[in-house]
Amino acid sequence: MYSRIIGAILLLAGIAGTAKAQNSIIKGKVADSSLNIPLTQATVVLLQAKDSFIIASTRAGNDGSFQFRQLSDTDRYVVYFSYPKYANYAHIIDMRQHPQKEADMKSVYLIPKGKLLQEVIVKSQVAAIKINGDTTEYNAGSFKVQPNASVEELLRQLPGLQVDQFGNITAHGQKVKKVLVDGEEFFSDDPTLVTRNLRADMIDKVQVYDKKSDAATFTGIEDGVKDKTINLKIKEDKNNGIFGKAEAGAGPDSKYNFQAMLNAFKGKRRMSAYATTGTIGRTGLGSADKSKIGDDTDGEDAYYGKGLPNSSNAGLHYDKKWNKDKSSFNGNYKFSLMDIDGAEETISTNNLPTGIILSNSTSSFSSSSRHHQANGKYIHKIDSNTTFTLLAGGADYRSNNSNISARQNRRGDSSVIYDNVASSGNEYNFNKFDLNLSLEKRLKKKGRTISFYLNNNFSNDGGSGNSSSISSFYDPAGKEDSTAQLLLAKEMNDHWRTLHFQTLYTEAISSRISMVINYSLDNESAEDNKRSYNTAFPIPKLLDTAFSTRVSSSSLGNQAGLAFNYNHKKTNIKLGNNVKLFQQTIDNLYTNEHLNKHFTNLNPSARFDYKFSNYESLSMGYNGNATTPGRTQLLPFNYNNSQLTTSLPNTDLHNSYTHSVDGRYQASRVAKQVYYGFNGGYNLTTSAIVQATHVDPSGAYTYQFINMNGYTNTNYNLNTYYSKKIIPLDLQAGVGLGTNGGKTYSSINDAVNKLDYSTYSLSAELFKNKPYKYSIYLVATGGYTKNTSSLQPESKNNYFYYSLNPSVDIHFPKKFQLHTDATYLWQQQSQAFSDNFSRLTWNAWFGKNFFKNEQLTVKVSCNDILNQNNGYSRTATNTYYSENRYTTIRRFFMLGATWNFTRFNNIKQ
Repeated sequence: MYSRIIGAILLLAGIAGTAKAQNSIIKGKVADSSLNIPLTQATVVLLQAKDSFIIASTRAGNDGSFQFRQLSDTDRYVVYFSYPKYANYAHIIDMRQHPQKEADMKSVYLIPKGKLLQEVIVKSQVAAIKINGDTTEYNAGSFKVQPNASVEELLRQLPGLQVDQFGNITAHGQKVKKVLVDGEEFFSDDPTLVTRNLRADMIDKVQVYDKKSDAATFTGIEDGVKDKTINLKIKEDKNNGIFGKAEAGAGPDSKYNFQAMLNAFKGKRRMSAYATTGTIGRTGLGSADKSKIGDDTDGEDAYYGKGLPNSSNAGLHYDKKWNKDKSSFNGNYKFSLMDIDGAEETISTNNLPTGIILSNSTSSFSSSSRHHQANGKYIHKIDSNTTFTLLAGGADYRSNNSNISARQNRRGDSSVIYDNVASSGNEYNFNKFDLNLSLEKRLKKKGRTISFYLNNNFSNDGGSGNSSSISSFYDPAGKEDSTAQLLLAKEMNDHWRTLHFQTLYTEAISSRISMVINYSLDNESAEDNKRSYNTAFPIPKLLDTAFSTRVSSSSLGNQAGLAFNYNHKKTNIKLGNNVKLFQQTIDNLYTNEHLNKHFTNLNPSARFDYKFSNYESLSMGYNGNATTPGRTQLLPFNYNNSQLTTSLPNTDLHNSYTHSVDGRYQASRVAKQVYYGFNGGYNLTTSAIVQATHVDPSGAYTYQFINMNGYTNTNYNLNTYYSKKIIPLDLQAGVGLGTNGGKTYSSINDAVNKLDYSTYSLSAELFKNKPYKYSIYLVATGGYTKNTSSLQPESKNNYFYYSLNPSVDIHFPKKFQLHTDATYLWQQQSQAFSDNFSRLTWNAWFGKNFFKNEQLTVKVSCNDILNQNNGYSRTATNTYYSENRYTTIRRFFMLGATWNFTRFNNIKQ
């Protein structure tokens, strides 16, 4: 029956072929891919490509040969090969590409199925980790995770990555500053919001690399800007749908928490929103929220464990690509409210050349803040060679703060130097607007480009408040010899503007060498008006210039540079140098001081990169950088002075200079599932700008910035890591060795102090996971720290330390689940601290999962089960040691629920 059907089909095919009356030929031989022996009697079928209609079939001869005749000169055909225990193979042939009317396939090799399976296994191992230059790419599908696992849980088992209990990520020994989604920022630069709210099963690839500036990315020439970054590539079938997570819980003592995030992804459009509120310290933005408010301090609306918080946060995100990906937009908005109340006590020792000062202070504090922040980025590709980018953003920050403190300073013999009682309260507001434009164009000649970058910032702040300070001073016999009182009303109104313009031109000198010419212009202006009125005087609004500042300043910088880039096969070499002429003008309107400073800065750079393979690379570099003294270092603000602290100007400050070298090697042995490497650096700074300290017998501090001329500060670091999958145990294990240290020079009471410091560390990481059964994660770190001060060589601050961070999830029958995690810290006593320090913070929850995919979890949780989170920290710098105890969140219980919801749409193929 079947033979008749096949015969009929072949007959029809023959009729069709005859009707075209053509004489083209397809021929070849079929052989084994390994042994190169003919596959006699292999089946070869010829099909019409346009509709898969069978034209003819045949069997290979004794020598493996086959042939089809009388074929059309203009048709496309599919030749299909099959043989028992071999993988099938198909090949397309277009006869129009064979005007001689003969398509000779020569030898067609079929692969045994057994060998093919081995190759698939090897390829899957290769796909697990891939190294391309400074980018390490992980195939997320090669790593098993629990149901409904977050991206953070996926990152924990990737070789070379570590995630602590706060969500901070370390990659190859360096802190990750950004987490992107398909190359786009997701709620600005907040890694924990991404890693704790996106699902692991959505991720296709995880890429770890050093993100460069836009200019360096476009030209390929380093400019020193590098942020360790993770990019999450979303699976295509997870880019269409709605997903999110909601969590709520409440317990005794007014403890509550609510968090929710909703995401709507549809192809090239993404929308997300989140909201949080609670009293347990989870702000929704995690420990990574460090939004700047105009200075070098962290965002005041973040919570870092000190005090009892009450916070609310919300955010919106939208990004979209359209016009065949020629246009894109990425926008973010964040809002936060934060109230914190607490108290703290600090005990410190300051070892000075003139003697020891012991200090004890207590304070209570209260703060309330509100923060709005928004930004939008529009990119338009005018054509295939030209890209225009506009980035605009702004922020508005308002706060109220109050503090009451009492402080006593004593001499080494415990006699009192002074007692001080102080209080303060202030209102503060800050707002800023940023506008950045760029145009990048590739010209007709290959390797020739030109680009322009313009960055503008406009900022201003304002505030008002009151401060009170009352001090009593004592002689060495303990008798009170004087008192002082300072009552101030404070106001401020400041305005700042910065402009940065840069243009770069690249030219290909040859197929291997390219050149980059750059020019940049920097202009800054500032009007600082900070006023203090001494309310102790009977005359109202009497300005006290000893505690007031009115400064007008501006700066202008012109920089030009030239760099060369050599790129051939596996080697890339970059050499360059920038020269910057910098002028700074400062006018103090209260003291009539006028300062005009000129600086010439050199910034040479070099880098060597060698790519051994896709799984092994080496990189080394050098940078020279001049640091120009800032305006508040040259002329400090009197507004920041107090009854017991004074900052002095130093108009003779000059540049310091730093030489930096770094290196990185990383490799992956995919067949053995091994990943290892090292990175390190060495810095050398001459004429470093440091803050000199002088303490008088009454305990008052005077500060002044100076150059440490004739002294050289050094710093080094080296980290190695090794990670391996122990296949018999199905265990991912990693180990790391690290060291860092150096020497720094400073001035204390006109004496030079040299601090020698070093730390040696060992870390280990274990991860074992069995979906629906258990998950175990452990990070252990230990080491030894050594500090020696030349002014107090007998007072050493040397100690051993270690920390353990285990995390365990166990899935029981009936969908019950137990989660527990802990943080144990131990630090050895030293001459600076007489007691060992240890603390165990243990958390756990027990719950039940509901529904088929365990989307809903109802749980009972306890934070700090042993109630040991007592709010304690130690600090040791140069000759200063302190212990700080503060109010913090301790043990509490909660009943809560977590709901993970997803609805992904099928993609039409």
